[in-house]
Amino acid sequence: MTEVYPAGNRRPVLGVAILFFVNGVVIGSWLPRIPEIRDRLGIDLGAVGLTLALGGLGSLAGSSVSGLVVTRLGARRTAIVTASLLYLALPLISVVPSAGLLAVVLGLMGFIDAQADVGMNAVGIRVEEGVGRSIMTRLHGLWSLGTLIGSGLSALAILIGLALDAQLAIVAGAGLVMVFLASRLTPDRPPRDRVGVRSGALAIGLMLAGGTAVIVEGAPFDWSALFLTDVIGAGGALAGAGVIFYTAGMLGGRLAGDHLVDRFGAGRVIFTGFGVSFVAMLVVVTTGIAAVALVGFAVWGIGISVALPVLYKLAGSHPSFGEGSGLAALTVGTRLGFMVAPALIGLAATSWDLPVAVGVIVGLAAVSSTIAIRLTLGAPGPVRDSLP
Repeated sequence: MTEVYPAGNRRPVLGVAILFFVNGVVIGSWLPRIPEIRDRLGIDLGAVGLTLALGGLGSLAGSSVSGLVVTRLGARRTAIVTASLLYLALPLISVVPSAGLLAVVLGLMGFIDAQADVGMNAVGIRVEEGVGRSIMTRLHGLWSLGTLIGSGLSALAILIGLALDAQLAIVAGAGLVMVFLASRLTPDRPPRDRVGVRSGALAIGLMLAGGTAVIVEGAPFDWSALFLTDVIGAGGALAGAGVIFYTAGMLGGRLAGDHLVDRFGAGRVIFTGFGVSFVAMLVVVTTGIAAVALVGFAVWGIGISVALPVLYKLAGSHPSFGEGSGLAALTVGTRLGFMVAPALIGLAATSWDLPVAVGVIVGLAAVSSTIAIRLTLGAPGPVRDSLP
């Protein structure tokens, strides 16, 4: 990497770090209050699921056009504008009078969030190039931290009896202030020129790599609580511990991942991480001891923590893609994976038991993602240079 910022200039890194953090806060600030939203609207669990699914469709639609948006507006402007729009839309969740309108709001937010995802990662990659060292895994770690803090603030609001509309209004106000600060700190650099000729094949590779990687990453979020209670027989107090241990492992791995990437190379780190997560998954699905399973979830999180940040680095820095187009292909794959993965494991669990379903689906996803990444990294590019 070639440094273009003066030594000791932390403003660009701080600016993009804020963008990742505030994006995570948006997600965490309302998800814990879904039961309250359900009760206010008088809908059942099926309607809740459909409403959330429509939000996912909005994000998928947004991903499909995000490359064009970033090309037209530029990465920095896209990241700032979409972050602002997300916080302006956030309070609407608390006031919409029907499930249909809530679905529209969530679909719109999903559409905007897809643009934000591509914009802030494109900015992060350019800042990383400017400072001359890896920062992408820590940026994604800050997104995870923002989600945790947003969820914690939401839980605190419930505890003290703060109404949802007041909570979201406060969060939106604070978020807009932070986005304004990020806009003052985040630099604007000329867009990257596309110089390659194989973007079509690479885009398919990135979609496959991202879509299968998120199956490995998402399974503990979706199934750990049911696994601990139904398979291991843990008490209700431990039902959410799997997600906590897994998230803690992922956060720690992302905060340390940049140092490993700089020392050992992106290729070696990402493939080793898949191996670690695969072994940890096997420990989880074969043990009958809750404590061992919780440690397994934590190690699983550590192993998979660097996969998506490194993939974002590849997608955003590969010379065969223009500004944002590679990231758009990757986000289409990841959002498809997040939508399909829960149903895929659930259907498999109806034919097998849950441990076998998780083991087979996650194992196949890990192998598939490794192959897709290897094929994608086989083309010329900055990440390819770090392969072992």
